[in-house]
Amino acid sequence: MEISESDKKEIITRILTGKVFSRSEMLRKLLQYLFESHEKKQHVKAINIAIDLFDRKGDLKENDETIARVYVHKLRTKLADYYEKEGEKEKIIIEIPKGKYELNFHLPESKRSQQKDTNLIKLFLLSLSVLLIFNLLIFWQTGFFKSEKLVNSIWKEYIIEKSNINLILANPFFFTVRNLKNDSTIVIRDFNINSEEELVNTNELFSRNKYEIKKSDISYFANNNINSLPFLFQVLSESDNKIQLKSGSNINIENIINNNTIVLTSLKSIGIFHEFLAQSSIRIPHKSGLSLQLISENDTTIYSAIKSYNDFYTDYAFFIKIPTPKGKTLSILSDSHSIGNKGLMDLLTSKNCEKTILKHKPEYQTNFPKYFELLVKVSGYQEQNLKTEIIHFKALD
Repeated sequence: MEISESDKKEIITRILTGKVFSRSEMLRKLLQYLFESHEKKQHVKAINIAIDLFDRKGDLKENDETIARVYVHKLRTKLADYYEKEGEKEKIIIEIPKGKYELNFHLPESKRSQQKDTNLIKLFLLSLSVLLIFNLLIFWQTGFFKSEKLVNSIWKEYIIEKSNINLILANPFFFTVRNLKNDSTIVIRDFNINSEEELVNTNELFSRNKYEIKKSDISYFANNNINSLPFLFQVLSESDNKIQLKSGSNINIENIINNNTIVLTSLKSIGIFHEFLAQSSIRIPHKSGLSLQLISENDTTIYSAIKSYNDFYTDYAFFIKIPTPKGKTLSILSDSHSIGNKGLMDLLTSKNCEKTILKHKPEYQTNFPKYFELLVKVSGYQEQNLKTEIIHFKALD
């Protein structure tokens, strides 16, 4: 069935006057321009858009064509957004083929076929991602990691107590800033803003009249967290408790204090767990996350991560194990670089962990503390041949 010119004009008018395009003046102009070229049967190139739409003439530059391509890509995305929302029941589909600058009008049947293939691909990629993230959990449930039984004092509560375990991978907080005038969006990571609450309460970085600012849906997990998981799952495989894997952005205080919880994080992404450090001698002085403080009765010492020659790293990591107000156990493991958490977790899950600590603190020989703080120095080339040294160990009441 052939689509008439009047039908094409009607769908263009609905799109241009709809809500999806209401705040995108430049994209409305670009769509109108491409439609007029379609009516005139004119072949459009990026250079035509740069000259006609962006008013580039005598001062034409190389990146002007790039800008035109970028806006065509944005228009293609915006059209897809329109058909997912207010244009869901449209009988005519408008597409811009990749690599071209022309409008393609067709009926929705072919679109559904294409969308079906796209959805299958997305479903496959999503399934693959889920498998990659949770494969360690699957191995744990099937006993893949089980070997000789290992229950030391450090992980005793998580293994013996009949209580589900929160395993939290803290992820950095990102937020988006959308320019309401040209509909451009940037993603920002600001070390001084680590939650939606801080984003709302911070001094205005951008005018709220000109920009839309909100939490980003980006989920990013640093090597600091991921590289420690194999060691941890090997220990927790001795438990029959269910492990609830969560991100730091999807957790609240009530959930933490009512469950046995293990937190893997970096100093930069510690977020709401920062307040629990008040029960220890360890502090994070700057949100940039490159150093930490150890407070004693007579002095305060600062430890800073260093990267020196040939990718040789020196990192500092800490582990605190404390009770929650509801009688549960909270353990927090944190560092600056990925080698800190890995070296510390290797120590904490080793069979000789208690002996190694008692060599440093023999006064706990007869009564190893249930709750404690531990600070270590980890050094090595990237993540290989790591050396872990105990700097500080102290029982916590």
